[in-house]
Amino acid sequence: MIKSAMIVMLLTSPIWSKESVTLQLSWLHQFQFAGFYVAKEKGYYRDADLEVTIHDARSKINPLTAVMENKAQYAVGHTSLIVDSLKGKPIVLMAAMFQSSPMMLLVREDSGIKTAKDLRGKRIMLTSDVANGAEIQAMMRSVGIGTHDYIYQPHSYSASSLERNETDAMASYLSNEPFILEKKGVKTRAIHPKDYGFDFYSDILFSSQNEYTKHPERMGAFYNASMEGWRWAFDHIEETAEIIYHNYNPQHKSLESLIYEGKVLKELAFRPNVAFGTFDPVRLEMMAQGYRLMGIVNDLYSAEPIIYKNSEVHLSENEKKWLRNHPVIHIGIDKERPPVEFVDDMGKHYGISASYLKVLEKRLGIRFEVDYSYQHWSDARKAVENKKLDMLSCAAITRKDHSDILYSKPYMKQSMVIVANSKVGYVNDLYDLDGETIAVVRGNATEEILREHYSQLHLVVVDTPLEALQKVANGEVYGCVEGLNIVSYLIDRHDLKHLKVVGETPYQYEFGFGFRSDWGLLAVIADKVLVSVTAKEYEKIHGNWLVMEQKEPVDYKKIGMVASIVLFVFLLIAYKNRRLDTLVRQRTDELESFNLRLQNEVEKAVEKNRVQEKLLMQQAKMAEIGSMLESIAHQWRQPLNILGITMTQLNLSYGMDANSNAGKAIEIAETQIQYMSQTIDDFRNFFKQDRTLSLVNIDTLIADVENLLGPLLRRKKIIIEKEIDPTIAIMIYPNELKQVIINIVNNAREAIEQQHNELRMIRIRCDKEGLDYRISIEDTGGGIPPSIIDKIFDPYFTTKFESQGTGIGLYMAKMIIEKHFFGNLSVENTPYGANFIIRLKQNLHEIPFTDRGFAG
Repeated sequence: MIKSAMIVMLLTSPIWSKESVTLQLSWLHQFQFAGFYVAKEKGYYRDADLEVTIHDARSKINPLTAVMENKAQYAVGHTSLIVDSLKGKPIVLMAAMFQSSPMMLLVREDSGIKTAKDLRGKRIMLTSDVANGAEIQAMMRSVGIGTHDYIYQPHSYSASSLERNETDAMASYLSNEPFILEKKGVKTRAIHPKDYGFDFYSDILFSSQNEYTKHPERMGAFYNASMEGWRWAFDHIEETAEIIYHNYNPQHKSLESLIYEGKVLKELAFRPNVAFGTFDPVRLEMMAQGYRLMGIVNDLYSAEPIIYKNSEVHLSENEKKWLRNHPVIHIGIDKERPPVEFVDDMGKHYGISASYLKVLEKRLGIRFEVDYSYQHWSDARKAVENKKLDMLSCAAITRKDHSDILYSKPYMKQSMVIVANSKVGYVNDLYDLDGETIAVVRGNATEEILREHYSQLHLVVVDTPLEALQKVANGEVYGCVEGLNIVSYLIDRHDLKHLKVVGETPYQYEFGFGFRSDWGLLAVIADKVLVSVTAKEYEKIHGNWLVMEQKEPVDYKKIGMVASIVLFVFLLIAYKNRRLDTLVRQRTDELESFNLRLQNEVEKAVEKNRVQEKLLMQQAKMAEIGSMLESIAHQWRQPLNILGITMTQLNLSYGMDANSNAGKAIEIAETQIQYMSQTIDDFRNFFKQDRTLSLVNIDTLIADVENLLGPLLRRKKIIIEKEIDPTIAIMIYPNELKQVIINIVNNAREAIEQQHNELRMIRIRCDKEGLDYRISIEDTGGGIPPSIIDKIFDPYFTTKFESQGTGIGLYMAKMIIEKHFFGNLSVENTPYGANFIIRLKQNLHEIPFTDRGFAG
């Protein structure tokens, strides 16, 4: 009897209850699959009662086949899984490890190939599975290159093929081949589908519908443990690389290369305010349409049915018992940190953290009781440390360990930014605030970081973020350092229009829950709940608070209806940019619109100079306009590419019908789409900051200017005549010279409009003058009065109303030519108008960039 009882106990004990599952990878072991290794090595699978076997590509079985034949319960595949689903394969997409694919075409820097268009007629190494490389095929077709327009080569799977010039371009991963070739001294260039509007997911974790139906708890446990492993892997890249180097390294990669791979892949795995691993059904549908347009599938695709939704929390018996013994959790809050958390007018806890607490209550069946007796967050924190409270609903997780508080995984991240009076110029970094008085919130992560690393700052400690902003507004302190979302929310809600974000820091807030030190089990349970939050729940929680109210919304659908609207948006922003800071804050919580490269160079030369500070403000606004147009270009690019491919297929369909008028209509549509796409490229290229000198053909550069300004000039019935030697090429910073010429041509246009003459012409000449080059821009606008011709290059001098001009355009132009190019800009009157003359040096490339006192 005793023997039988022992056998029963053994069979029902945890060592016998673990379920064995297999994960099939799509390639050899490397950092590409790091999260799964961590989940195994760190015991996350074991804690979920799973025994996981991981097979890489050496098993020589296709991941889809392995899952369909139940040789593996889970696998990692490509976006070609969309095709498999459309063809009737019963699969479930569980998670996308990378929000953007690392797949791209790699070329040698010395090959002369700079864009996808340059690949026509070139040798390209691709995988045999066209679906596997669909984003590359879609990119090629978007620039008019079909499968017969290049030389296909089977992939060698060796970076040496590019090193030995055995191919012109090869399908590669951003995280692998560039590093390998760089170590061999070969400089490379990536041609990425993302830059052409084809932003695909990569490395999709999937399973079968059979697994989902028959083993939902096992699937949930595997999903949660895997996600936990991935988060740890990206939070500890170097330690993860060590694990792979010693245990999962059949390719014998160096530790350095694995660390590099991890850092690159982390950038591709995360997007602002998008939960790790989640799918966007709209993006999936766009990808499916791309496959359809390439003829791989013929059916329309609905992504919703095959996306795994994991909202269940799988708890151990010990965890369930703990929750039964603690049905009520007493929490402390920060009453004044909106939108993360605050107390509303009714005296109730509100904000992002409150929304997450409701999720925990729903998932766990417990109740959170807020203790409102603590006036400040620092007091609530001390109460948790002393175990008078059980947890904090919002705690900034810092790298410095606090043994008296345990943290959950972060449910929100945001950048720490610098806020000051709107008259303050842009701040490069915290070291530029040397000696200034800065407000910080008491006991917050910001105070800890600034005291430890920036002792030169004079810190004023306050109790709330709003109090910090008010001290800045009243002039009591120079600035404050706080989270971007927090200051954006407070500045908007409290109408602090004379404050603005003037710079960012290298630090981020990571907000999570904080627990008393003896409640580690609750921290583990909270992590499981946070992992289970679905994309829809995440968007609902964060979207309600992080999307600022917009008094004058921009209707992008209307923008997309006509190609010429791009120019309209440009002019509107250029002349109505007083609200631009607010618009930028609404569009991004990661300061994507700040062009810090531009600002860093400017600030070195104009730190305390009033005239040049105003120039900096003007250029910063131009950078923000460029960022806005970059955003518009990104939104337009993929629909334009889809339309272009569609038109191409229609053209082929109607090609046999000689009597049809459809061919002419298609030709017109294709012309307009190409025009729209070119317009996007023109604007994007104009706003890119030049980092290196380029040998530029002047005739081509003037043509670019004409493309930008041509529509407006034609409407004003102004003709551009060019007399340019087509062989002249100069080593310059092209966008800066474009800026000068555009400024002069715009001034000429305005002068011609005021004259109302029949002769409405701008003549642009370029020729060689001794050892240097001469560009002249002559107009028929009546000339410049002799009394002011000597003043037009002075800062702030303008003949326009204040709302129409700043008076620094020509001053900036002169500074660029004379300080950047060490040339000369002058003006003279002619019988018909004014003639601006630009003289450029031949030996510009011999002058280091850092020696050019002014930065543009």
